[in-house]
Parts: sequence; structure tokens; C-alpha cells
Amino acid sequence: MIDYVKILIKNLAPSTLEANPLLNFFDNINLSTGELKTTNRNGNKVTPSKNANYNGLEFKIYDTGTITLSGSLHKYWNSGAHNFNDFNIDALLLVLNDLKNKFGIIPNQCILKCLEIGINITPPIPTNEIIDNCFLHKTKSFEHKHNSDEGNYKQWVHSQYIIKLYNKALHYIRKGFSIDIEIMRFEIKYTKMQKLNEKGIFSLQDLINYGLHNFKDEVLKEWQNVLYFDNTTRIDTLSKTIKKRLLEYSNPNYWTRLINNKQIENFKNHRKQLKEITTKNSNNIQSSISKTINNKIDFLNIKTTQIDTLTILSKRVVLKNICRVTGINISMQKDESILLSHTGLKYYYKSDKKIFEQIKRTYLSKKWFNSNFEIQIKEIAHNIRNKSSNTNNKQKRIYKPTQLNTLNMLGI
Repeated sequence: MIDYVKILIKNLAPSTLEANPLLNFFDNINLSTGELKTTNRNGNKVTPSKNANYNGLEFKIYDTGTITLSGSLHKYWNSGAHNFNDFNIDALLLVLNDLKNKFGIIPNQCILKCLEIGINITPPIPTNEIIDNCFLHKTKSFEHKHNSDEGNYKQWVHSQYIIKLYNKALHYIRKGFSIDIEIMRFEIKYTKMQKLNEKGIFSLQDLINYGLHNFKDEVLKEWQNVLYFDNTTRIDTLSKTIKKRLLEYSNPNYWTRLINNKQIENFKNHRKQLKEITTKNSNNIQSSISKTINNKIDFLNIKTTQIDTLTILSKRVVLKNICRVTGINISMQKDESILLSHTGLKYYYKSDKKIFEQIKRTYLSKKWFNSNFEIQIKEIAHNIRNKSSNTNNKQKRIYKPTQLNTLNMLGI
């Protein structure tokens, strides 16, 4: 659910980051004069800084000693490549742990300055059709935007936050990725921290403690605040008066005129009428999307207790009905099974997609991520077998048959 963040890092010495072999810092220097850059492209004064990038995150060390980090934690999870797949709570915790281990960045010392909470879903109808029929958010007109990271998107700007809506799949297809499903992205970008501070959220650690699942009501509320015209509305049985009204309602200019003329009560009444007509005579696309968002947020925030996302239990004691590589229960397979196989993978795909997705992330090469289901199953099982074989071979290299193994003598 978390995507873009901008954080101020406290109690971390600039020299620690500057000495880190994973980071290459560069100054913004005028090549003609040799002077440090002190103004941005708008001519506003800026504090000179050294910048470094790693896996989609930008580190900045200002001359004042201030350190900021900005970028997509979701992209970081994918080595900076993309953010169109699922990014659940376990993945987020893994990212934060990785930042701590590699750079000494501790969540309770990361003060939030900007935050995006969003959700990727597969909508019931084409994403572009949905976007085209989202007219207003509350009483705000939309803006069409484009940037190199997110492509084309629609947004509604409020004083403390921005609502963004775009076709995530289309953007990455244009970048060369193979995606065969619709992916709609809906997100809240908190540009001011007041709303978060009121929830007791000041740092990344506060955010984790608060719980991402507790943003579900807010995300759903903001989606319902979108004025959506449902193209699936059936008009055959409607009166001429209502048909005429629907024709007006289908035009975004009709709604913006009401707002611009300060006819707020009139606006509310007509919006209510649209809602009533849609509820009785359409496929209720907006409500259907709400249910999908609700279920997806629940799915992403279930912590899995069976699987260790850091080590996948590969070094633990082998127990009966437990895969010796993944540590996953394989009691649904044959009694003599020692590794998770096609049968077990298909079982988890149907009964516990959370576990399946985590196994997939760990044991499926990115080369096969967009292949069909049967190929994915085959490749995951193959990689698990290879992992087991490689571990056995390593053990044989370390402990030759003629070598005394103290661990075996101790029964370990």
C-alpha cells in the first residue's frame, strides 16, 4: 500500500552514507563556472546538496547536514524496476529491514514529509473507461498530468492531499513490460502531514505501529468521493425526463458549471439523483471497485506466520510434512514428499494466495513473472529442487564423507 515517501532522516551522520559502497554521491555543479547549483528550474533558491540513487530511492545530503530520502519503497522491493505488482506488509517490513542493514536507516528516526498510500486492483471494466468517467472528487475538477515515472494520470488537488488515478498496466506496457491484465491504481498522496499527525503518525515507525489496514476506510471514502458516471446504466425502461437528465450527467462540464456558479446545494441534489439512478439501473461499477479495494487491502495486510520472507526457513530442522527448503506445510502432498511440489503450489494458490505470492517472489525468476500459471508452477518447483540440491552439494563439500562432523555427533 505504501509507495512514494519523502522522509527526513535524524541521527545519521552524513559521513556514514558518503562512505557506503552502495552509494555514489554527485554534486549539482555548473560545468561552466564550477559553482554549486543554488537555484532550481523555477529560479527559487535551493540549498546545495549531494545526491545518490539506489534501487529507485534518492539520497540527499545538504550542505547544512540535513539528510532526506525520497522515492518508491514499492519499487525498491522490485530493485527499482516497477511498482505494478502487490506490495504487502511483509514486503514493506523486509524493505525497512534492508534499509536498516545497508544504510543504518532506522524507521523511528525517519520523519515523514510526504506519503503515498495506494492500491493496485484489477477493475471490473477497462481502466481507461473508468478514468474517463471520473469527473470530480468532492467538488474539485480533475487535472491531467504526465511524468516519466507514472505516465499519464488524472488527479484532484486538495489543500493537504492529492487523489491520483491512472492506468498502471498501460504505463508499464509502454515501458516494455509484458502485462496481460488490467491494473488500476488509486492513491492518496499526503502533501501536508496534518492528517497523519492527527493519527499520531510522525515517523515511519509510527506508520507501522498505526497499521496500514487502518487506512482502508479512508481509501474507500476517498474513492466514494469521486463523482463517477456509470456507463453500464440501462436506459431502456427510464422515462424521457430521466434520460435527458442522464445525458446532462454524462457531461463533466455540467458538473463543473454547477461548482463554478457556486450552486453547491444544486450540485449535491443532482449528485444524489445520479447515485439513485445508478444504483437501480446499472452494474454499480463504483461499488464493485469499492469491494475489490476492500478485499485487496485486507489481503495485503495479513501477516503470514508460516513463511519467513527473509530466509524462508531454509536452514531449520526438517520435520515430517514440512518442505525442507521453504519450511512450508506439505501435508497435502504424498507422505514421502520432502519438497514443495506442483500439488502443494496449486493447493496454496487456491487456498492461501498470500503464501503462494511470497513463495513466488522468492523462488520464481523475474523472467517468468508474466508467463502463464502452469509455467510459473513448473519453474517454482524446479527452483525449489535446485535449492535443495545446491544445499546438499554444499554440505558435501564442507563435510566430506571421511570428515568428522561435530554437528552430527551432537544430533544437530
